[in-house]
Amino acid sequence: MKRLVVIANGISEPGTMGGNSKIILEMLRNIPDNFECIVITPVRKVLTFEENGISSTKFLKIISIPDFTGSEQLCHIKACKHFTKHVDEVLQKNNIRESDLVYCVSDFGVDVLPAFRLQKKYNFIWTPSFYLFVPFIYENILKRYGFPPVKYLIYYFYQRIMLRLIEKRAWGVIITNEADKKYFSPRLQNNSLPIYGGVNIEQICETSKVTKYDAIFCSRLHPQKGVSGLLDVWKKVVTTKPEVLLGIIGNGEQKYEKLLKMKAKKLDIIDNIEWLGYVNNEAKYELYAQSRLFLHPTIYDNNGMVAAEALCSGLPVIMYDLPALRNVYKEGCVKVPCFNKLAYADAILRILSDKNETTEIQPDNIEVMNLRNYWSWSNRATIFYSYFDSISRK
Repeated sequence: MKRLVVIANGISEPGTMGGNSKIILEMLRNIPDNFECIVITPVRKVLTFEENGISSTKFLKIISIPDFTGSEQLCHIKACKHFTKHVDEVLQKNNIRESDLVYCVSDFGVDVLPAFRLQKKYNFIWTPSFYLFVPFIYENILKRYGFPPVKYLIYYFYQRIMLRLIEKRAWGVIITNEADKKYFSPRLQNNSLPIYGGVNIEQICETSKVTKYDAIFCSRLHPQKGVSGLLDVWKKVVTTKPEVLLGIIGNGEQKYEKLLKMKAKKLDIIDNIEWLGYVNNEAKYELYAQSRLFLHPTIYDNNGMVAAEALCSGLPVIMYDLPALRNVYKEGCVKVPCFNKLAYADAILRILSDKNETTEIQPDNIEVMNLRNYWSWSNRATIFYSYFDSISRK
């Protein structure tokens, strides 16, 4: 029996969901018979597992450690020391072995630093995740991403520190796009696993009695996801078709949510948007089923699982032609020139105005079945655990 230890101090807070968190939750839902897993996570984040139907079983043990009572950002080093101490206690209590595999849910210090320090002590096989590299300030400004320059410059160098620690002691690394291999040394490139996320096929709602939304958006409300620009796009759509309704699934920082809603009000499209908040699992797929079109306006990404969810639900998807997504999403999509809001609005209007256009773009039944087979979490879990199995055999 192989043992995988998951350090999950940096997993999403309850009531939210990041791609890194979604991946590990589904991997834990699909543990094969030859693996046992131990998850180490702060007390408050046990709820993140519970609200997604993940609890301790024969092959899974979720162990809570004390929360850090201060601000993890303002007192970051202290928080990392706190979690290192308590992760160490769990590893000792569970007799960590050199053959054990250790995975980090995030590239944050609260996950990376405990693993880095304790790998030297216990000599376990450490394979962290590194799912999205922050752009350098030059790219941020040149391509007008709109990310806070100072904050993201600090985070850029912070990530490079984490990367150096990973390069020093990690055996391999889990990434979400083949294109991200270039950031690592040849050694880690050879020991990397690009895993592109997945879809809860069993949760998909096949039909709905009503079509409520002309278009639907789903993601964290964050500048990276392009939702602010989407409001500008939607204004252009509303100008031509005043009756349209956009559903926005997701939440984010309260300050940013407030700014978005103020912008919608200023653009006079507040009546053409329904803010749905955080929605997950079957309820999310029911909303997809009530929609004609999925909008994926992300401006900086290397995966974007929600687009896969929409395609597997049979919806046509409109996205910017990001280079990182060209080999990830092919059928069922309309790719518009990057950040061209007018072209994006025109693509929406074409699909909403012409059923033939919709039929031509959206994935047909055979394509949907193929997409579901490809994106199913059970398929992804087989790849994930086969990778760790191969490590333990070397």
